[in-house]
Amino acid sequence: MRIRLRTKAILAFLAFAIYLAIIGLYVVHGREKLFHIVQQLDLVHGNHELLTKVNSGLTHSIVTLQSALNSGTTESAYDEILLDVAAFTPQLPRLNEIYAESVRYTGRLEQVITELSAKRSRDAMIALRDLEQEFAEKLEKLETEIEERSRMLNKHYGELNQHITVIISIMTLLGLALFGAGVTWFFTRLASDINRLEERAVAVVTGYRGELLAVARHDEVGGLMEAINRMQSELHHREQQQEISLQQRFHQEKMAAVGSLAAAVAHEVSNPINSISGIAQYTIDTIRSHQPLDDETLCGNAEVMLEQTERIGLIMRRLADFSAPHSPDPELINVNEVVQATCSFIRYDKRFRQVDLVPDLDRDLPAVRAVADHLTQVLMNLLINAADAMDGVTGRKPAIRVSTHQADGELILSVHDNGQGIAPAILAQAFEQSFTTKPAGKGRGIGLYLCKTLIEGSGGRIKLESSPGVGTSALIRLPAQHRQAAAG
Repeated sequence: MRIRLRTKAILAFLAFAIYLAIIGLYVVHGREKLFHIVQQLDLVHGNHELLTKVNSGLTHSIVTLQSALNSGTTESAYDEILLDVAAFTPQLPRLNEIYAESVRYTGRLEQVITELSAKRSRDAMIALRDLEQEFAEKLEKLETEIEERSRMLNKHYGELNQHITVIISIMTLLGLALFGAGVTWFFTRLASDINRLEERAVAVVTGYRGELLAVARHDEVGGLMEAINRMQSELHHREQQQEISLQQRFHQEKMAAVGSLAAAVAHEVSNPINSISGIAQYTIDTIRSHQPLDDETLCGNAEVMLEQTERIGLIMRRLADFSAPHSPDPELINVNEVVQATCSFIRYDKRFRQVDLVPDLDRDLPAVRAVADHLTQVLMNLLINAADAMDGVTGRKPAIRVSTHQADGELILSVHDNGQGIAPAILAQAFEQSFTTKPAGKGRGIGLYLCKTLIEGSGGRIKLESSPGVGTSALIRLPAQHRQAAAG
C-alpha cells in the first residue's frame, strides 16, 4: 500500500495535534484540580472569617460581662451586654450550618440570654459568661483546625501547581524533541534516498546494469525507485535483445562475406586444380602412348603438382580461419596479425584485382583488448567500402593503404583510399543506422553504424575523413594494453 508524502505530512501533523491535545487535556484537568483547591480555600477563608467574627463578638461580650461582675455595676451593664450579644448572634445560624457541634452551644446560649433578659441577676450573667467562654474555646479550636486546613490546601495547591508545570514542561520538550527528531530523520532519509536515486539514474544512463535498488519506501520516492529499477531492467533487456540482434546480423554479414568471396575463391582454386589436372592427364597420355618419360620431367611435373597443392591448401586454410567461429569475449590480440590475415584473404575478391592493397604496419605495436572477429569484420567492411569507392575513378591507379601505428597511448588503425570521396552532407550521416548510398544488392548491410558499435564496444573510437575527388580515410583508435611485438 503506497502512502503519499502529502498523506504522511498530514498524519504527522495530526499526530502532533493529538499530542498537543493530550497536553491541553492534562492542562485542563490540572486547572480543574487547582480551581477546586481554590474553591476550598475560599470556603475555608469564609469559614475562618465567620469564626473570627463570632469569636470576636464572644470575646467582647466576655470582657464586658467580666468587667460588670468585677465592678458590681450589673444593673447598668445589662443593656451593653445584650447589645454585645446581639452583635454576633445573627452569625450563629450560618455557623450552625457549617459546624454541627456549635448547635448545642447556640441553643444553650439562646436559653441563657432569654433568662438574662427575663431576670437580670448576677447568676444569669455568670452563666452567660461561662457559656461564652466555653463556646469561645471551642471556636478557637475550630479556628486552629481551619488554619491547619488552609495551610494544607495552600501547600497542596503549590505542589500540584509545580507538578503540573513540570509535567507540561517535560511533555512539551519531549514532544518537540520527538517531533524534531522525527522530522530530521524523515528528511535525512528522504534526502539520502533522493541522492541514491540521482546516483543510480546517472549510473543507469552511463551503463550500470548491476543489482537493483532496494525499495523500502511506500510513497512517491519509492515509486521513483521502482521506476528506475524498471527502467534499468528494461534497458538491460533491450540491450540483450540488441546484442542478440547484433550478433545475428554480424553472423549473417560474415556468412554473406564468405558467400560473396566464394566465387573468387573458387576461381582461385580452379587454376591450380586445372594445372594439376593437365599434368596428370599429360602423364597418363604419355604412359599410354608408351613414350618414354625421363626422371627430370617426372620430377618437374611432381614439383608443379606439389606447388599447386600447397597453393590450394593455403587458400583453404585462409577460408577456414576466416569462417571459423571465434571467442565472443574481448582478449588481447595483435592487430597486425588481424590486418595481414584479412588483407590476404580479401585479395581473392575480384574488386581488389585492379587495386593496390598496401599494408603499412608498425612492427612494434602494443596489444589491444578486443574481439578479433569483430575487428576482422570491421576491417573487411572498410576495405570493401574503399574498393567500391574506386568505381568510376580515372587518371590514377586505385590504391588502398592499411596502416597501423601508436600515439598518445592508443593504437591507430587507418584505411585510406584514393577513391571518389564522400560529400560533407553524406559524411555527416555515415554512421547512422541503416544509412547507405550503395545500390540495392551491392551494400554490405552491416553498415558503418555496426562498425561504430563494435569499435566502441571495445572502448575505441572511429571516424571518417574525406575529400570529394581525393579519397577517404577511416581512423580507428583503440586503447593500448601493453607493448607486444607485432608479428609479420
